[in-house]
Amino acid sequence: MNAKISEIFESIQGEGIFVGVRQMFIRFCGCNLNCYYCDTLKDSEFCVDHVSGKTIRNPVSAEYVQKLIDSARVHSISFTGGEPMLQAEFIRALEKTKSFYLESNMSLPEKAKKLRFFDFVAGDLKVREAKLKDYEVLLERTFESFKILRNTKRRRTFCKIVLPSEFNAEEVLNSAMQIKGYVECFVLQPVFGSKLENIFKLQKKMMEFADTRVIPQVHKLMGVK
Repeated sequence: MNAKISEIFESIQGEGIFVGVRQMFIRFCGCNLNCYYCDTLKDSEFCVDHVSGKTIRNPVSAEYVQKLIDSARVHSISFTGGEPMLQAEFIRALEKTKSFYLESNMSLPEKAKKLRFFDFVAGDLKVREAKLKDYEVLLERTFESFKILRNTKRRRTFCKIVLPSEFNAEEVLNSAMQIKGYVECFVLQPVFGSKLENIFKLQKKMMEFADTRVIPQVHKLMGVK
């Protein structure tokens, strides 16, 4: 089993409720969405393995990734991208010798069904201002993915909402209400450099029905990967 991976590295988690924990990041190439603020590679001929100090040709084998996972001394293995759900079969081929952490846009419920064994899920709720096609269809698929990968005694799931300076607060509230029973909490994440006034107002309203936190991209503030 092989997959296209842009890079593998160790760092702290810079987003969401696990900010500061040390993770190994497996960053896959490719995504089924095209958010305007995305800064990840869609494709790459090579994978940069910062852990071993190697650059290897894509696709990368599951056996290669497994060895790195087995030897890592980290809180968890973060599968990110791109969109890691596109590589559900590859991930299923790996042995979970460390806790697995999924960072997903939550738009692929048929893939989510294959990834119920994850220990942590950081799932996105995209806003209309991300300028994505067929937004209503995307919302329904997002709700379904959160239902499949809901927060349980064995899995901690939270919802991350990336917000620009201007957004439709009422629409965000309505969407959040649809998944409040599936998540531990909500994280409002400002697009880097956005004004915070409207985000703080939204937080106050959302706290009426769910734990809601404002957490920026801490790794960017610290200047680390």
